[in-house]
Amino acid sequence: MEKNKKTSSKHEIIRDEHGQFVKGSSGNPGGRPTKHLTKLLRNKLDEILIADGLNMTIAEHMIDQAVKLAYRGDMQAIKWIFERVEGRPIPMKIEILNQKKPIRILDMGFTESLKELADDEVIVVEKDGSERIVNKREFDTIVEVG
Repeated sequence: MEKNKKTSSKHEIIRDEHGQFVKGSSGNPGGRPTKHLTKLLRNKLDEILIADGLNMTIAEHMIDQAVKLAYRGDMQAIKWIFERVEGRPIPMKIEILNQKKPIRILDMGFTESLKELADDEVIVVEKDGSERIVNKREFDTIVEVG
């Protein structure tokens, strides 16, 4: 077994007789610097634009352009702006099956009006993924009424 070869960064590399790395030994022990690309991007976005009489950072110019697009009705720009200001919307997880069939509830905490949609039975999906059918009368005690 070859041992104790040194890389240019002076990290030990351990390989077997076929030249393959031994399990648990990395060929790049130093690894890529953490968040290296993020740092480069942040530095670039902080650069000042002077061309065309602008005196703002690239990031400020990008935001200006997004706001202009949103003002003109560009739905992608509107969505992008609101996601950054308000946060991404949380999808509601509810599936209403055909009439005379149970309602499938994936997240608990709904109001009384949801209970009124159920005919006789409600399928409750627990957090672990298991399902159980609950009679509408029992459902009164399951749903948190606000």
